[in-house]
Amino acid sequence: MGLMQTICGYGVCLFMGLLCATLLWFIWTDKIDLSKVLSEANGSASISRLQLLIFTLVVAISLFMMVETNHVFPAIPDGILTLLGISASTYAVGKGISYSRDEGVTTPEERAAVRNSAQQMSNTGAAVAADASNVVSSGADPSPANTNN
Repeated sequence: MGLMQTICGYGVCLFMGLLCATLLWFIWTDKIDLSKVLSEANGSASISRLQLLIFTLVVAISLFMMVETNHVFPAIPDGILTLLGISASTYAVGKGISYSRDEGVTTPEERAAVRNSAQQMSNTGAAVAADASNVVSSGADPSPANTNN
C-alpha cells in the first residue's frame, strides 16, 4: 500500500506542476489577462481584493507547508478562519458599497460627460436631452405650466 500511495502522490504532484506551468505560460503569453484581478468595475484599485488575495495565499501556502512537513492535514485555528471571514466580509461590503454608487461602476470620464450634458441642458433650458446611448433628463417639467383662468 505504501508504494501505491507514493506513486499516486507523485502523479498528483506532476499533474499539479504541469497545470501550474501551463497557467504561468498562458499568463506570460497574455492569453490570460490579470490586469482586472485587483480592480473595481470602474478600473480603480481595490484594497479589499488585495487584502483577501494576500490572506488567502498566506493561509493556503502555510497549510501546504504544514501538510508537506507533517504529512497530516492540520486543524485550522479559529483565529485564522475568523481573519479570513473578516477579510471576505470587507470585500463583500466594499463591493456592495461600490455598486450602490455611480462612482463605483462608472469612470470619471463617464461621470464628467453626464455632468456636461446636464450643464448644457441647464444652459439651454431643455427639458430632456438624448444621444445615441442614453437619455439624460434635467428634471424640468416638459409640459407647459397650467394656468387657471
